Amino acid sequence: MTALPSLDALKPNDHRKEPRQRVLKAGKLYYGAFSPTVIDCLVIEISGKGVRVETSEMTHVPELFKVRIGDSSVHRARRCWTRGNVIGIELLDHLG
Repeated sequence: MTALPSLDALKPNDHRKEPRQRVLKAGKLYYGAFSPTVIDCLVIEISGKGVRVETSEMTHVPELFKVRIGDSSVHRARRCWTRGNVIGIELLDHLG
């Protein structure tokens, strides 16, 4: 009988240079110049260089935009990937 692989073996490879920690913070995504679009989101992972957020529904976010994390300042951001309503974001002006 063959043993099943461990859960760690089933996880995709993590290519980040800096690990993210799990959090639950309110956030907002901002894009558009004259009449900005504002999308509420939940920040679910964070590092000094990026965040992973979840929106209530699938939405298109442009490559470059701004993100507010909790009650902190607004950061310039770049969309790295999307999967459904989850978005991986690189912060262009890193946290602390």
